[in-house]
Amino acid sequence: MRSKNRASGKQERTFIEEARRAQLVECAIEAIAELGLHRASLAEIARRAGITKQAIFYHFATRDALIHEVLAVVTRQGAEFMAERSRRQPTPADELRAYIEANVEYIGSHRDRVRALVSIAMNFTDEDGRSRLLPLDASVYGDSLAPLQDILRRGQEQGQFGEFTPRTMAMTIRAAIDAIGPQLSALPELDLDGYARDLVQLFGRATANDERA
Repeated sequence: MRSKNRASGKQERTFIEEARRAQLVECAIEAIAELGLHRASLAEIARRAGITKQAIFYHFATRDALIHEVLAVVTRQGAEFMAERSRRQPTPADELRAYIEANVEYIGSHRDRVRALVSIAMNFTDEDGRSRLLPLDASVYGDSLAPLQDILRRGQEQGQFGEFTPRTMAMTIRAAIDAIGPQLSALPELDLDGYARDLVQLFGRATANDERA
């Protein structure tokens, strides 16, 4: 008989258990991206994983727990993807350009993940319409925004960027990037390369230190 603590992660998991959890997350992403959050039932996810619905509860205590894990995994993978492409740039201005380009590249090359995130963000709510993602989704306005704010602050300190509130600018940049996901659902042929170029130019001008011109 399995431990009741296994699904909550309170005991060390075996390699096989970690692999099964990862598979369930991938199946959940596929189901949500294809069917939408409400139709991506545990039965559907189990069918895609080739297991019974009941077997999911060995790894995740509830459907909500699985959805939270999907969000955490995709957010972490996205952050790693972008960090790899934005690091080792010579200046904060170059880092900002790379940050924007990497974000748009990720959206274009991981469309299922983006569709799943959009569906979760829009539909994972309680009966009163409040997000079930708190406090995880609050990190979008805190921890996950920190690297971008750091780029902007260093750019100001080095005189490359002009005067603005780093948090406000970071939120504006993120909002412009995050708007791409919902657009792709209606416009799958959206020119992402052109979108990235436009954003780089737009925020290059918005952050520039005019006094250095």
